[in-house]
Amino acid sequence: MNYEIVTLQKKRIAGVSVRTSNASPDMQQKIGELWTRYFREINGRLAGGKGQAAYGLYTNYENGAQGDYDAFVGCEVDGDPAPQEGIRYVTIPAGSYAKFQFHGDVTKDMGIFWKQVWQENLPRKFTCDFEEYSIGMGNGQPTDVAIYVALADFCQSCGMPMTEASQYGTNADGTRNTDYCRYCYQNGAFLADCTMEQMVDFCLDVEKDSGRYTDRAEAKRAMLSWFPELKRWKEK
Repeated sequence: MNYEIVTLQKKRIAGVSVRTSNASPDMQQKIGELWTRYFREINGRLAGGKGQAAYGLYTNYENGAQGDYDAFVGCEVDGDPAPQEGIRYVTIPAGSYAKFQFHGDVTKDMGIFWKQVWQENLPRKFTCDFEEYSIGMGNGQPTDVAIYVALADFCQSCGMPMTEASQYGTNADGTRNTDYCRYCYQNGAFLADCTMEQMVDFCLDVEKDSGRYTDRAEAKRAMLSWFPELKRWKEK
């Protein structure tokens, strides 16, 4: 699938939510009812909403894609308006996101599209993933939707997620470098002079014994689809 890696500022969203999971047999029904409730009961009360976009969020993950999470429907607002009965607030964190573009019938095709997104080999952060809908959505008409998947801090050379302080590289003055991992970058310099494809092949060799992929060709295809967006290779 095609996508781009973008950096977003935080957004404050007001709306309604429900707890569910991908394995729940009534997941789609719950989320559908959430949208209905939002437009019937909530949307008109949020006079301070910014613009016309509506947001479908997935947050408070219990166990990644395998556990429960909060589904949330709302619109962007400035700060925290005066409390209103039945309305919750949630923050979309600032950070890096993989941005996908969906065009189709959201009631029929969105679930299929999300399954394809889940199959991408992305270093997901599982903080807040969301859909951004422009005005004129639904009613069986093709709709354009931007889908954002939160990404962990990951090395802009090899793509390794960095979740612990010890995994970050270092600058020339010994301070932590937040762009690159310790295995690629130390003391202000890259440890290996290589091409992007050589780095991909090296990463595949490292991951071979960990069971992270079964089909090397497919894994390489997936990595080559997003490695060009990494800072080190984008600057080449």
